[in-house]
Amino acid sequence: MIEELLWLILAVILVTLVINRFTANRNLPPGPFPFPIIGNAHKLAADSRHLDLMELEKQYGKVFRLYLGSKLVVVASGASAIKEVLVTKSAEFAGRPSLYSSEVYAQGKAITFVDYSSEWRLHRKLAASAIKTYNTDLNTGKVNEFSLHDEVDLLLKRVRSRSGQPHDITKEIRLAVMNVICALVFGSRYELDDPEFTKFMEINDTILNMLAAGSVVDVFPWLRFIPFKSIQNLKEKCSARNEIISRIYRQHVDAWRVDNPQDLTDTLLKTKKQAEDEDSSIKGFLTDQHLIMTMGEVFIAGVETTASTLCWALLYLIHNPVVQQRLHQELDQVISPDRLPELEDKKNLPYLEATITETLRLSSIAALSVPHKTTVDTTLQGYSIPKGTTVLTKCNLWSLHHDPEIWDDPDAFRPERFLDEEGNFLPPKADRFLPFSAGRRVCLGESLARIELFLVLARLLHSFKFENPAGCNLPTLEPITGVVLMPRPFSVCAIDRHAV
Repeated sequence: MIEELLWLILAVILVTLVINRFTANRNLPPGPFPFPIIGNAHKLAADSRHLDLMELEKQYGKVFRLYLGSKLVVVASGASAIKEVLVTKSAEFAGRPSLYSSEVYAQGKAITFVDYSSEWRLHRKLAASAIKTYNTDLNTGKVNEFSLHDEVDLLLKRVRSRSGQPHDITKEIRLAVMNVICALVFGSRYELDDPEFTKFMEINDTILNMLAAGSVVDVFPWLRFIPFKSIQNLKEKCSARNEIISRIYRQHVDAWRVDNPQDLTDTLLKTKKQAEDEDSSIKGFLTDQHLIMTMGEVFIAGVETTASTLCWALLYLIHNPVVQQRLHQELDQVISPDRLPELEDKKNLPYLEATITETLRLSSIAALSVPHKTTVDTTLQGYSIPKGTTVLTKCNLWSLHHDPEIWDDPDAFRPERFLDEEGNFLPPKADRFLPFSAGRRVCLGESLARIELFLVLARLLHSFKFENPAGCNLPTLEPITGVVLMPRPFSVCAIDRHAV
């Protein structure tokens, strides 16, 4: 009897401690009651977190809270709350939570994953300046975009060689995009049968899959001392990646083309030198490893986001042949059959630009990206948010881009929503359309991604009509969930529009 009473008293104490732990701040956003140890981790399935968050939003509102283990997580949904996090109070929400798998990847030097600090601000400023300079040079012709054109032309050649027969175009696009990014960032390219190219692709895929899946150590940090095979594999792949990129970086340092940059790496070295010449106090503050990590970040992000967006665009056009027909009409009116689209044609192709914008909205490929963290005690939509709280916004951009209060028929593919009455491109409002995020953590590669998206899609559509193989069901629109939402592999028939 006494023993049973003691167990009852212990149970009451434990329940009281749990309740006090998870409800100490009465002004926290609402949310489901957490279980001991796991919190609300059971609420988020690995392959449908963006949809799970939308369901929780319907129940608890535009701002709600969860617990992953004992870690408080606040989810911001809707234009007003997301704008408050990313723009209005961007410094207060600019941190990054400590996730062990991210720490293994970032090694304290990756702009995407490193916490907010003076060193991070300097690193990001340098990288942003370099990318802006390179993008300007690309648009003005100071840097020849021949490498981009060459890779797209090789893609067209490979697609044309299929003679209109069904084939999986997602592989072709991914290979082309990977080489384009290699050319832009590294100033070099690989042949498809190059062993290092194959190795780089395998490393890239493994790192992304591991970061997307996360690790149990991210939720329960006290497990980091257990030698999990997945963590060891991630360390090995990151080391292999660093070895390849470090060699390319050293080649650029030896060549030292800062007076006449040929690629983004040259431009990074030039920008770093200019910054150190202007302020000697920062000399040595940013090491070679910072630049090497930036090269890797631009590469790994550029490949997955651009390739996935292009594949989604073609998938939507197969499902919506009337949209594809209108694109062909616009391209034929502006560009003759004997030449291919160039960057300067973009201003005369509003329907194509609207189609790319609608693809970015509907696919919302970065629905499961890197979370933020509060740097101070703050508030969000009237709720108290303690310092150090993990905040999900990018994860809930899917909700923003599919919100029926903002978008008419949000699940429909309608490029016309981005055209005015005269057919001119109508840019979406900034607080309602955030495929590249916003504020202090906005995607650095947005400008380069937009260039590549336009040129590749414009040239593909100028050259081919894409059809679903006869007798086959339309390919699924269900994504593969990872760091980005990728379309599942699908086959198309690419019919040459200008065949003699």
